[in-house]
Amino acid sequence: MFKKTFVLVLALLLVAVGVVSAQSGNLPGSGWWSGQQIQNVGTANASVLFTAYDAQGNDFACGTAKTATPGQSVNFLTNTDCSVSAGFVGSAVVSADQPIAAIVNVVNMPSGRAAGMYRGTDGADVANTIAFPLMKSNYFGRSTTLYIQNASSSPNTINVTVKVGGSNFTKTFTNVPANAMVLVGPADTSPAMSNNAVGSATVTGSGPLAGAALEYQTSVALGSNLHAYTAFAPSDFAPKAYCPLIRNNYARLNTGIQAQNVSATAQAIRVTYSYRVNNTGAVQTKVITSASVPAGASTTFFTPADGLPSASVGSATVEGVGGGNIAVIVNDETFTLNPNRVAAYTCFPSTAATTKIALPLYKEFYFGDTSGIQVQNVGTAAANISVTYYPPSGGSVKFTQNNIAAGASATFYNASGSTAVSGNPASLLQTAGGVVVESNQPIVAIVNEEPGTKAGARPASTQDAKLYEGFNQ
Repeated sequence: MFKKTFVLVLALLLVAVGVVSAQSGNLPGSGWWSGQQIQNVGTANASVLFTAYDAQGNDFACGTAKTATPGQSVNFLTNTDCSVSAGFVGSAVVSADQPIAAIVNVVNMPSGRAAGMYRGTDGADVANTIAFPLMKSNYFGRSTTLYIQNASSSPNTINVTVKVGGSNFTKTFTNVPANAMVLVGPADTSPAMSNNAVGSATVTGSGPLAGAALEYQTSVALGSNLHAYTAFAPSDFAPKAYCPLIRNNYARLNTGIQAQNVSATAQAIRVTYSYRVNNTGAVQTKVITSASVPAGASTTFFTPADGLPSASVGSATVEGVGGGNIAVIVNDETFTLNPNRVAAYTCFPSTAATTKIALPLYKEFYFGDTSGIQVQNVGTAAANISVTYYPPSGGSVKFTQNNIAAGASATFYNASGSTAVSGNPASLLQTAGGVVVESNQPIVAIVNEEPGTKAGARPASTQDAKLYEGFNQ
């Protein structure tokens, strides 16, 4: 019996020939495809089934059910598991007989090096209103397409409102079939979004919705980087949000924070940075408060402009000064590295923090890419944090860091070269699988995947970096 459902709004991409067109929803260039990693977060073996849907709501089989033991993950690849043809762009639903967590990985390898990653939406979290804190129309050469799925079993009327300053740009879809997806780019709104515009979007439906956003290079022959993030449902709104990773010229990476006021009235928004310089020394703090932000609109914080010292790395807490709800995302960018690093993740509402987190995908110097796990202690006392890696085969491996200060973060990187509490860390080299994080304090966590290599593994890839958020249990 399949009882746990995840709605995956995704570019189930099998694009043989692409064009640069926000209106058509195509990403720049060719070779785009997606992979979906599903983790069993239950206590017994899980049977996981993956089904794709086109714009008309037609379903497509993606192989037979796959089995995952507790903590482990299974992978569904659009280009090998699904019975869809090249050029397909659609949505999906994942179901299982145990609790699961799911992420989507969108890439254009091997033709390009762009990559983005985002969380699937739990079937219990879909809602009639969802929010996108960041929408771009050729803003410094980058644009956003919104992927919005009807997460109900009936036709849905979907209304999109993009707010840029005091102006609204709208789009309505009627009779969207069950499980199907619609796309909204800058050219699709009425009126069309102006060039070099940046804003936020709110989407309402006559039934439940889920969504994701992909930000891409507007006018290139082949995409070399990509941002991806999941839309916010009301269950993701809160007066306070936690962002586990921020940087200012740390490894030449800088962080922008986009905070949307999703309350009914205007309010200022405040960010408190907690950081160390070069990841050493005492934790320092800096507080920045925005001007009043209208309801539905966004404001931007940027670590260089906010005056953080060079080589700062740490975390941030964002709050609505009036006590109203907010939705917050992070952009991490550098255009001075080869490959470029461009990634995004959604910050966590204060209501989401728990003492256990599921991470469906780690890579340990696997095919030229590796993962770092950033865990933020959002409790009131020092935290002891344990991280258990579950490779596809062989035994699990567990690591700990103790006495992580309240508000601070712990980093788990190069697991195959670390000291294990139990298991054989060297066995993780060149593996990919799932992770479970546990603590004696409330925590949130993200996974940062980027090119990397070490002795005994493949050379580093040239792929773009990507981030995704952990699933609090």
